[in-house]
Amino acid sequence: MRRMSRRGLVAAAVLCVGTLATAGPVLAQTVSPPPKGASVQGEVTGALEAGSTLTFTVDATMPGGWEALHLVEIVVLSGDQELERLAYDIEDVHVAVGDQEIVVGTGAVATGEHLRVSGADVVVTTGAGNLSFHLSADVARALPEGVRFRLGVEDDFGVQTQVTKGLTEPADKGITWSTVVTAVLVALLAGGLVGNVFASKRRPAPRASVYGAIDRRIRSEREANSDA
Repeated sequence: MRRMSRRGLVAAAVLCVGTLATAGPVLAQTVSPPPKGASVQGEVTGALEAGSTLTFTVDATMPGGWEALHLVEIVVLSGDQELERLAYDIEDVHVAVGDQEIVVGTGAVATGEHLRVSGADVVVTTGAGNLSFHLSADVARALPEGVRFRLGVEDDFGVQTQVTKGLTEPADKGITWSTVVTAVLVALLAGGLVGNVFASKRRPAPRASVYGAIDRRIRSEREANSDA
């Protein structure tokens, strides 16, 4: 076999470098981020007192498909201070609460400074370019009034999209005890009035008195005797 000359080696090396240089832009184009990033909407409902529940909803839309999303984040803020951080890793399917991590769909529980999360209370729905993240957290330690919630997603290229929300009051607060008591009183009063009216309309005719009949008989006989 003939050995390649030094000039041949140099030519081959130049050819390889040229090939890689030509392929470089092609590879870069295949991994470049989409021209438009994700869009995010969401809301937080519930109460801030200890023993209550907060429900977080994050809806993200990613051009090209939800698979390009990497992380869902929820940050609880009081002014400039971060009180709690929740993160959902989409690829690994686990939720981190502070330094603790739990697998979604299991009964494992993670507790942070203020919130306690169970893996069974996380629901994720995906389809086309949409990802919906729903999480219910128990308030283990009361949160201060006026806290804000930063809801966001991060894609595979490290681009973050965020929106900040306050606590949303539920549209239907349910039936209070005062409402129940008022309804019962109104029903009782209405029932009493209707009952009295109904009873008065169906009051039976007075029964004939025996003494009245005897008195009429005596008067009739006296009148007959006087005529005679």
